[in-house]
Amino acid sequence: MRFSKKKNNKKTGGVNGVNFKRYFLNSVYVSAAIILIFAAAYLGYKTYNYLFFTKRVFILKKISVTGKDITYREKNEIIKQSGLNKNENLIDVNLKRVSRLIASDRWVKDVTVYKKYPNNIVIVLKKRKMFAMISYKNNLYYISQSGYVIGRAGYVGGYNYPVITGLNKNDADGYFKKLRKALYFLKIAKSSVLSNLIGEVHIEKDNGIAVYTDSGLYIKFGIGTYKSKLKTIKKLFYEINRLHIKYKPYINLEYKNEAVIKVNKGSRVLPANYKNTHISSDVFK
Repeated sequence: MRFSKKKNNKKTGGVNGVNFKRYFLNSVYVSAAIILIFAAAYLGYKTYNYLFFTKRVFILKKISVTGKDITYREKNEIIKQSGLNKNENLIDVNLKRVSRLIASDRWVKDVTVYKKYPNNIVIVLKKRKMFAMISYKNNLYYISQSGYVIGRAGYVGGYNYPVITGLNKNDADGYFKKLRKALYFLKIAKSSVLSNLIGEVHIEKDNGIAVYTDSGLYIKFGIGTYKSKLKTIKKLFYEINRLHIKYKPYINLEYKNEAVIKVNKGSRVLPANYKNTHISSDVFK
């Protein structure tokens, strides 16, 4: 009995010794792995700082501005507005900040900015298109087709856009209704015989539309059926040119299916629906 007890104690002590050795070795391995990870991270951090900040590997050398119908002058203005400077570290450039600075210009509709390593930043722009002008406090302002005010009109942008007048600035609700109406008319007029001929669109007191062309012709469209009336005036111009009619610079289209012009010997009314009808020259006498 005594002999067996001593034998069991020796076996137990041996097992405990093996477990201790394993635990000790595992601890050494884990500690070594942790040290190596920290050393690698530190070395990587130091290398990153050395290469990108001390040696300045990625240096901004070129700023590219692309987009449809953007002039050389506009590209330079965008670069100035972006806040970017050549020879700065490309890694440090905050693209969101650059985008916000550029988008603050009202004629910029959309902007995308990205880095093109090793030394380039690309700015992709989409401009708001100037569609018409409105008058405010004795100044003219460009507006888009949706009515967005782009900026003050000037010689750089030009004045070759129709002016919308007759808007009541004291009536906000009525102002925007009239503006939308005028913009709608200009939109459909783009594909009509009056394309690029309109100098002014005036919203009258009865909410009807009157147009002044660049040549000084006054056309009273009245209210509604503008697509039909634009077709009517196309036919009317055809007959006027075909018959060589001399008339005063006034056309009235506010009456349904009628067009009135002032000829030398008084006004005459022409039927609007004369697509297949021959108009005798006697009607103008």
